[in-house]
Amino acid sequence: MLIKLPNIRQQNEELDLGCIVDTNVVFAATFPLDTHNEWADQVFNKLQSSKIPIFTNINIRSEFIELNRRVLIPECLVDFYDAMRGFLNPEIEHKLKSLKTLKARATSESRAFKLSDSEIKKFRHLLSAIEVNETTNGWTLFCRDYFHQYITTVWDSAINDLGIQFLGTRAIESKDYFNGDPKWTDMLDIIGNSGIGSSDAMIINLFLQSKLPLIVTADSDVKDTVISMMPTDKYILAP
Repeated sequence: MLIKLPNIRQQNEELDLGCIVDTNVVFAATFPLDTHNEWADQVFNKLQSSKIPIFTNINIRSEFIELNRRVLIPECLVDFYDAMRGFLNPEIEHKLKSLKTLKARATSESRAFKLSDSEIKKFRHLLSAIEVNETTNGWTLFCRDYFHQYITTVWDSAINDLGIQFLGTRAIESKDYFNGDPKWTDMLDIIGNSGIGSSDAMIINLFLQSKLPLIVTADSDVKDTVISMMPTDKYILAP
């Protein structure tokens, strides 16, 4: 059942136990150019003001870091280009200039700009060909001076700002938050019946096996899959 944002508390008093959030809504709340940023901000503000505990699992952390890697690397490459322009070979300068143009266009259109893993590898190959000294090439210099400081703090900032807590094995074993154990076979069933990705299937399985009545997601695939198999005593909040 979909739950409306303005009436979160009135619709279900069991929310005192808490809710589960997935990667996309955490990313949306922390990235201003995400399509659902404004909605996600409202959700977390409402959850916090209603004193509803917010939970996720360790898989979400990994997926969140990966999303930010794909966003932060092009942002940092543009900074690297601005600082090093005129000192790079023509091929690298051309590639980085094109990247800056594409990113500026995305920003002007108010949309997130991400690189795929294969695109990141191409830039890694290009910059690795630059020899800085015996132990450092252009890519390691870029990572050290432009990228490292951002990616290493992004998750801690998110959980502190949004008030997110982890549901780990101790919570599962204590049965305070769970009716049963989230089993590997159940997660595979979710994938097999929906075709959804493994990370999404894990958070859905965690939710279905938990006592928590609400899951919050900004992912349409997660929303559709949860709705198709959700018990009548559980709720979903999605844009």
